[in-house]
Amino acid sequence: MTADNNEAVSPRSTADQHLAIDAPERSPNTDPITVRVTGAEPGATVDVTTTLEDSDGDEFVANATFTADEDGVVDLSEHEPDDGPYEGVEPMGWLWAMSSDADAPFPRLNGLSNIEVTLHAATEDAEATRTVTRVLHDDDVEEHTVDADGIVGTLFVPAGDGPHPGVIELHGSGGRRGTGTAKLLASRGYATLALTYFGDDHDALPDELERIPLSYVDDAADWLRDQPAVADDEVGLVGSSRGAELALLVGAHYDWVGAVVSYAGSVPWDTPSGEPAWIHDGDAVPHITAEEAPRFEDLDEKPVADVVPPVEQTNAPILLLSGGDDGVWNSRRLSEAVADRLRDREFPHDFDHRTYDDCGHLIGTPYVPLAGIDETERAGGTARGTVRASEDAWPAVLDALETGLKKQQ
Repeated sequence: MTADNNEAVSPRSTADQHLAIDAPERSPNTDPITVRVTGAEPGATVDVTTTLEDSDGDEFVANATFTADEDGVVDLSEHEPDDGPYEGVEPMGWLWAMSSDADAPFPRLNGLSNIEVTLHAATEDAEATRTVTRVLHDDDVEEHTVDADGIVGTLFVPAGDGPHPGVIELHGSGGRRGTGTAKLLASRGYATLALTYFGDDHDALPDELERIPLSYVDDAADWLRDQPAVADDEVGLVGSSRGAELALLVGAHYDWVGAVVSYAGSVPWDTPSGEPAWIHDGDAVPHITAEEAPRFEDLDEKPVADVVPPVEQTNAPILLLSGGDDGVWNSRRLSEAVADRLRDREFPHDFDHRTYDDCGHLIGTPYVPLAGIDETERAGGTARGTVRASEDAWPAVLDALETGLKKQQ
């Protein structure tokens, strides 16, 4: 999907005098776009305000002030604001720097396939408004609730003729499946199962993150490949936080895995109750014991290395993503411990550890309002750093899945 490059002011825009806003009317939310204000007096002060409303009705806003250049233009991809929520040139700052007075630091996008962003530009004697649509995922992605054969989750199926390569997305310790990324992967051609592996709202699952058998993911892969729209072939794993921990473990133990992506992952550790998080063939996998989320700063290298899964047994490319300012755990060091093992064992497949300064635990997909990160100390990182990480990480994720899965086609 590519942005609509028709930059003429559409009927959805209004303008006084010659002031106008040029921007693609519709574009994928993972793609940057150019926003330009034209028709201002050279040297004029131009206020640019952007707003969106999330699925809960909360409004997110960014306001920045610019000086028009000698041609009466403000190009947000080239000009830095005189005042605003970000510093320097930030082509997509008008979107990611939005914030809200609501309790939630980030917008809730539940059930939305698109977000409508209103751009408003004003000088002393003119104004213009334009609405742009940012596409979160394709409207024709099919969504199916899964509760069969002991497997719980949501399956997202791409449009078009299958069979499509399969992906399993693994959530973190919050116990909620992250359907946003799953829908986006389905928009890219992957039949994606957002798998739930614990939670107190389903009798078939453990209430807590305790003694989760790796075989549950194995069973889920069997179920996924049995679906008519899904290729009966290797399956990719995309995990976040403790779900990344699980993805690396499963990749090391099962030969159906075609790609592994680890967002802010860790080596295995136990749970607050003292129970192991993961079991394989009835036994706890090697893990670190910690009263809380392990900080690891005081641990020697050997205890960490001793519990790194046998990732060299994975018959697939591995992508590790980490933030250098992770406030949950030291995902940079822990991911590097995994990378060290892959190097030491001369891993024969592609692998990459991409780590990002000024980024914490919330590496994701660009572009969404992220100003709340600056107020969320636990996650770590800054909004700007997280944007930079996500801009780099998302194409790398797609490349890893392409390498591991679409070779099947």
